[in-house]
Amino acid sequence: MFKNLRYYLLLTRPLNLLIIAGTQAVFMAHASAYHWSNIDTIRALFVVLATVLTAAAGNVINDIFDIEEDQINNPEKRIIARHISPKSGRIFYTILAAISLICAFQAGYSMFALSLTIGIMLYFYSSDLKGENLWGNLLISFMTGAVVFAADLGVHTRVNGYFAEYALLAFLITMPREIVKDIEDIEGDKAQEYNTYPIAQGIDKAALLASIFLILIIVEMIYIMIRDGNLFYNIYSTVLVVIPAFMLIIKIKTSKQKGDYSKASLYLKGLILTGLLSVLFL
Repeated sequence: MFKNLRYYLLLTRPLNLLIIAGTQAVFMAHASAYHWSNIDTIRALFVVLATVLTAAAGNVINDIFDIEEDQINNPEKRIIARHISPKSGRIFYTILAAISLICAFQAGYSMFALSLTIGIMLYFYSSDLKGENLWGNLLISFMTGAVVFAADLGVHTRVNGYFAEYALLAFLITMPREIVKDIEDIEGDKAQEYNTYPIAQGIDKAALLASIFLILIIVEMIYIMIRDGNLFYNIYSTVLVVIPAFMLIIKIKTSKQKGDYSKASLYLKGLILTGLLSVLFL
């Protein structure tokens, strides 16, 4: 019984969910100037719960639709059809989606509408859009930005902002990671007859597009550094965002094998974290 519970938990990708919750907590704290009285505590809790549960449901349904692909790309890591049946997975997905909407409703009509929209988009991403040329990448990147933007709903007295700037940054950082992941999974995607950008346009063009988004990240960070940055922010952003972005451009350009792109994808995940945490220094 407890073994099955462990697999249900793993299916939601708990580390990613903790990162989502932590990201929203950081932006709420920053927006409130670290004054607890500026945060609507109950509403903020429901915002985070709704966001996390919506993401968890999306992770579950994605694995259900990816059964055949994961047999090729991640045979040892797959959980659906190996430890949990597809039917049980769908029941678990339904429960998570329903609870997420209940939490979203408690957070207000805006959060309910956002969670419902993202939940529907995640379902159709997994069922139809994931294998379509760039559409799935754009959708996931948009939803990553929405995680940042939704945090604003938990603050009733906003002292500091930057939600729009960092929602854009989250979008820009997620896009190259999604593209690199598609390059990494190209063999499994071909077997599924997907039409991802690397398959449709070739690996070289996909790597170039990922690099263009990394350049846009550098441009946005430099813009914020010049406009609002202070010494600590500029040092942090240069060392942990701008320089790593430059290095990732080189890494992606020189990658040849699946393992190379796996490392680049992992580094891009770290860049998402360091990039978003830079808001703490503004």
